[in-house]
Formats: sequence, structure tokens, C-alpha cells
Amino acid sequence: MELTEEQRLIRDTVGALAQDRFAPAAAGADKEYRPPAENLKVLAEHGYTGIFLPETYGGAGLGLLETVLVVEQLARSCANTAMLFSCTDGATPRAILHIGSEDIKQRYLPAFARAERYAAWSMSEANAGSDVGNVQARAVRNGDHYVINGSKLWCSGAQVADVFLVLVRLTDEPGMKGVGAVLVERATPGFSVGRHLDLLGLRGTGMAELVFQDCRVPAENLLLPAGRMRDLLQVLDADRIIGNPPICLGLAQAALAQAVQHLKDRVQFGRPLADNQGLQWKLADMAIDIEAARALVYEAAVSLDQGRHSVAQVSIAKTYANEMAVRVTNQAMQLAGAYGLSEEYPFERYFRDARGMSIGYGTTEIHRNSIAREILKGNYLA
Repeated sequence: MELTEEQRLIRDTVGALAQDRFAPAAAGADKEYRPPAENLKVLAEHGYTGIFLPETYGGAGLGLLETVLVVEQLARSCANTAMLFSCTDGATPRAILHIGSEDIKQRYLPAFARAERYAAWSMSEANAGSDVGNVQARAVRNGDHYVINGSKLWCSGAQVADVFLVLVRLTDEPGMKGVGAVLVERATPGFSVGRHLDLLGLRGTGMAELVFQDCRVPAENLLLPAGRMRDLLQVLDADRIIGNPPICLGLAQAALAQAVQHLKDRVQFGRPLADNQGLQWKLADMAIDIEAARALVYEAAVSLDQGRHSVAQVSIAKTYANEMAVRVTNQAMQLAGAYGLSEEYPFERYFRDARGMSIGYGTTEIHRNSIAREILKGNYLA
């Protein structure tokens, strides 16, 4: 795909900014389990937040492909920054934009666009991950409020977020028919961000559980009434492209670049490792994988922008990007030998950060189910 001059400028400018400002502290954020939220302020100062939001709400009025380019470049330098960016510039503002009332849009979108407030999306529970219809956190209407009780798990960005989009059960209707969504402010009485969840990778994303104990949320913060969950899931299709896959692309590119440098610098048996044809072929395979994933992800983003995407297309792009990133980062770690296992070098961090991508935003198994379902329905022709 040929990028426009503006898109190339966004890609190159964000890449240089991230390398200069974010990369030096990336390892520290990982080791300290510290969300580098200050980086979002830097991006806002340079006009790289609120990418897809209309100018009416303080955004840049661009598309999902431009958002993908930003996330990809951030992930090359700091995957935790890329994840935080995709939280506050991803699913929650996009859901508000497409299904929120005008009052909700005016209250939240300009602040997100300026990175004055950060957003998080909370869907998962102990017994409800991909099974959205099994959500148990309950919101009951009480006068001009909803009273929420329950808990949520695996909420990325929770440690720094100001506004949470929370999936809750609003009625006793079974499955997704009874599920809706509310917006919860961090300072709402009865709401608390629980313990930090220690992960294998992406340790600086501020992932935590959420706890609701008679949490009273104003009724006007109802984003999605019961019975309309499929509207929200269509929004999530876009987030599955602008958040997770470009992080995979960025991590894989960073791993390849580090592997190339290592093979050039490392001398064994009197010559650089890069002179070995067998190792050169591994680099070639890594590059092939990255290019294939990039083509799938970019095309899916453009299709979403143009309103012609399919569920299968999104799932194919995400699944391939996920598994590609694991292969490429694992290969880079192998090429680095013992250095690949050392925390003094970034190889093992790239691998750890990439591994969780195949689980978040829907596991690759769930996405394979979606792809197969669309094929059998006749909605996808290979």
C-alpha cells in the first residue's frame, strides 16, 4: 500500500519523537511496572492525540490508518506507551463518538483529544472474557443514578485512567441481550481501582482489576442500553485493528532491527555472524513476516475507514499480526544467543510484550472461530 505524503510524515515524525523521547525510558517502565503516562502529554503537545476524532471535538479528523501508523511507531520504541495511547485514543473514545449522546461527546471527547484525561475499556471478568454474554457486574437503576456492584479484571490503563467504559448487566435477559455499558469516573464513590496485575510483559500498562461497591453513576452516563451490544462490538472491531496489531508490528520491527545490529557487531570464528547465510535467511524470513502482517493490518484499517470491512478481514489481520510478532521476537532472541535472555538487552522484553497480544482483544482461537464462521456463512471468499 502506498502511503500519502501526510501519512509518511506522521509515521516518520512520530517514529523520531518516540526514539528520542520514549525509547530511553522504555526498559525502566518495564522493570518498575510504571505506566509512562507522561508520554501521552508529549504526544498531545505535538498534535498526535485524538487522531481519528473529528475536529469538532478537538481531534485531527484523520482516519484509522493514521492511528495505526502512530501506534506502530510508538511500539518500536516503547510498547507500554503504545498500549496506553491505544487505550485513550482507541475503543472508549471511538465508542463514545459512534454511539454516545451529544452531551457525552462534548463532555469527554475534547479532553481525550488533548490528553487531559485518559480512558480505559473494561469488559473482562473472572468468568467473562470473550464470553461477553456472561458479564455479571450489575447496574441497577435507582432514581437518577445507576448503582453498580461487581468487579472487573484485566483492565489496561486502569492505574492512570480517569474515565472507564464498563460493560455491565442492566437487565435479567440472558446473554448479551441484558448487557450494556456505562461510563464511570475515577472519583465516583463506591468505585476503586484494585491491585496491580503483574504480567509476563507489557508491565507498564497499569493493568488492574476494578471494584464496584454500591457505586452510584449518574443516569446520563449510560452509554449503551441493554439490547444493543452488537453496536458496541462493531466499534470493538476497529479497536482490534488500531490497538493490538500495530503494537505487534512495532515490536517485530524493533526486534528485527536489534537482531541485525547484533549479527553485524558480534564476531565469532573470525567473522561477523551476519556473514553466515543460514542466519541471513532467518532475517529474510522475519522481514517477510513483518511485511505480510503490515499489508493485512493497513488494508483492514483502510477498509474500516471506508466502511467496507468484514469481520473475517479484521480477525485475519489481528491473528496473523499476533502470531507473527511472537515468531519474529522469538527468532530475534534466538539470534542474540545468551544476550537474548539478558534483561540488559531488549530482546527478551520484546518477546514478553509480544506474547500477550495473542490473548488480549480476543484470543487467536476466538478469532479463528470468527473467520471460520464468516467463511461458512458465505461472507468471505478466499
